[in-house]
This record gives sequence, structure tokens and C-alpha cells, in this order.
Amino acid sequence: MQDVDTLFLEVSKAIDEQNLAEAKTLLEEILTIDPAYGRAHNHLGWIYETKIKDFERAKMHYEFALKFCQDTYPVVYLNYGYLLLEHGQLDAAEKIIAKGLTVQGVDRSTLYYQKGKVAEQRMQLNRALDYYQQAYRMNVSKDLESLLSIEINRVKSKLSFWEKMKIKLGIF
Repeated sequence: MQDVDTLFLEVSKAIDEQNLAEAKTLLEEILTIDPAYGRAHNHLGWIYETKIKDFERAKMHYEFALKFCQDTYPVVYLNYGYLLLEHGQLDAAEKIIAKGLTVQGVDRSTLYYQKGKVAEQRMQLNRALDYYQQAYRMNVSKDLESLLSIEINRVKSKLSFWEKMKIKLGIF
């Protein structure tokens, strides 16, 4: 019987090679050996979310990852936040994001981006813009920088539209 850390390295290799069926099998093997291996739950959640499109299983695995990682695997907050946002569970997403912001080593820029998404979906455009700008200032990723620039400009455009509509409608 292999140790779970060695198996987890094989999972990373399988994912890098885009062999998700093998990764899923290895993750399930890890959880057979150690059901409390939180990183395996996170990765299974990601596979169920992004590849299998099974929201309930993804959610279950992310919740197990949060429970078993005890704030030692920050990426689960990002992954779970994206899942909840995608499925319109804004209150739950806000709670996960807020908790994630207290975890050492978490990508705070991505969490502020997610906070912007929540605010924007609630039509709190000024707040969304503030969160996107805060995420932009914290960001160290070229890919996220481009996305944040697009989000900031899009929200500014929305704000301009609504401000123009208020003037036309006589709402000040």
C-alpha cells in the first residue's frame, strides 16, 4: 500500500498530463486509505465541478476539504467560492470568501475579485468596482490582471449607463 502523499504527487502528474480519469481514480484511492485527506477532497471537488459538472458532489468534497484541511490549504476557499458563485449561492459564497480572507497564504486578490462578482450580481456596482480595484492593486498574476482590467472597465461602463438613465428619468 502506497502512502497518500506519494499518491497525491501522482495525482498532480496525472492532472498536469490532463489524464483526469487517472487523477480521479487516484484521488478515490487516497480517500479509501485516508478519508480525511482534505487536499484529495479539494481536487475531487474541482473535477466534479469543472469536468463532470456535478454540483452536489463538488460541493460535498469542497466542504470535506474545508473540514479536514483546518485552514491549511487555502486554495479550497477559491475553488469553493467559484462553485458557489457559478450556482448563484451568493450568501454562501460571501461566507466562504470572508473566511478565506482570514487564512494565511490565500490569494487575496482572487477573493476580492470574487467579492466583486457577488456585489455585481447584487447590482451593487460601486461596491463591485471597489472590490475589483482592490483585487487589481493586490494582484501579482498577469492573467488575473487582464481579467480585472476587463471587469473594471465593464463595471465603469455599467455605472455610466445607469447614471445617464437616472438623469434621463429625473432621478438624482
